Amino acid sequence: MRLPIKTAIYLSLASLFIAFAGVFTLNWFIHKSMIHEIDEILVSHLELVESKLKELPKNQISLLDIDDNPHVEMVSPNINIEPIFTDTTEIDLVLHEPTPIRVLKTTIATPYHNFLVTVKQPYAEFEEIATKLSVGVGVCFLVLIFLMLLLNFLVYRQLWKPFYRIIDKLRAYQISKQSETIFEKESTEEFNLLSQTLQQMTERIGQQFRLQKQFTENASHEIQTPIAVISLSLDSLLQSENLPEKDLMELQKSTEALQKISQLNKSLLLLTKIENNQFSEAVQVDMSKLLENLLNTYQTFAEHREITIFTNIQAYQVLSINPYLAEILVGNLLKNAIRYNQKQGTIHCTLQNNKLTISNKGEVLPFASEQLFQRFVKHPNHPESTGLGLAIVRQIAECYALKLHYEFNAATSEHTFEVSW
Repeated sequence: MRLPIKTAIYLSLASLFIAFAGVFTLNWFIHKSMIHEIDEILVSHLELVESKLKELPKNQISLLDIDDNPHVEMVSPNINIEPIFTDTTEIDLVLHEPTPIRVLKTTIATPYHNFLVTVKQPYAEFEEIATKLSVGVGVCFLVLIFLMLLLNFLVYRQLWKPFYRIIDKLRAYQISKQSETIFEKESTEEFNLLSQTLQQMTERIGQQFRLQKQFTENASHEIQTPIAVISLSLDSLLQSENLPEKDLMELQKSTEALQKISQLNKSLLLLTKIENNQFSEAVQVDMSKLLENLLNTYQTFAEHREITIFTNIQAYQVLSINPYLAEILVGNLLKNAIRYNQKQGTIHCTLQNNKLTISNKGEVLPFASEQLFQRFVKHPNHPESTGLGLAIVRQIAECYALKLHYEFNAATSEHTFEVSW
């Protein structure tokens, strides 16, 4: 979720809470203010009643009020009630429904009598006005907040355009392709600073990548040259006549060791190139055809070990990957299944629904399965291995976000490798 939308959501939720809290707070405040004003009206009315009562002659004991408001009754001189404000309800004679009433009750002493005075004031209409005012203010607040959020969203989207341009350039950036200027100058100071920092960072990374690439290629070339020279010399010695058997065996061991060094050098170079994304060009590879071609290539190797291969290949299973790396990925898995299989064993190779499964019979691993894809981890019965084949498979899988899974079935002594995309 983008930042402007997320900000708008949070502000909307906060605004709703503030609006509801504001409506209740405003209603409470208006109600309290209204009650205060009504109380002042009642006090004023009571003062008027008091002045009239004190003007009454001795033989008159009540005021002539048609609606009985205020209600005046004579009480014992010993009764003294301080002014008391209370709320009650009475039936409205017009609407025939309960209506809230504010009541002020107190005693008033005159020179001749002591009166209990009750003054009433209905305030239903005031309550209705207060409620409508509170709701109206709340609705206006929500509308105002909505308009402000809409304006903020439009402004945010415009202000954050440089940021998304920078993100798009970062997403399209490829370290293997040189470019002098990647991030352009922006009008906003903060985004311009971000562009300049990223430009400097990508330049440093690109320079380090080129130096590392050059070093790796030079080192590989320099190592392969003496290896080739030594290999030719050993081949010449092996073809010599009258060579003692002991020397012949030593030369054979040296040749095998040299071949292992050469293979190790090539594998490490390949791993380095994969890690540096030097195989970034990806195309749609038909994995079905690739698998069939590799099966034909390794068929002789499998027959030599008396291994039977069973296949179930669905046509046109496509993967976006570098063709060279795709061949190495599948080839290493097939070679691993043949090399570590039982003699006269079987291999089941299935490619269905974008998932490649290769399983073979074999001994239980002499190490933890978590170490299987680590570098230089190899079976002690196969010292000729470089221990990099499955590490290369894992590196390719990580490079193209492929799911790589290994499982061993102890009941059937079957190793299973799965690659899905």
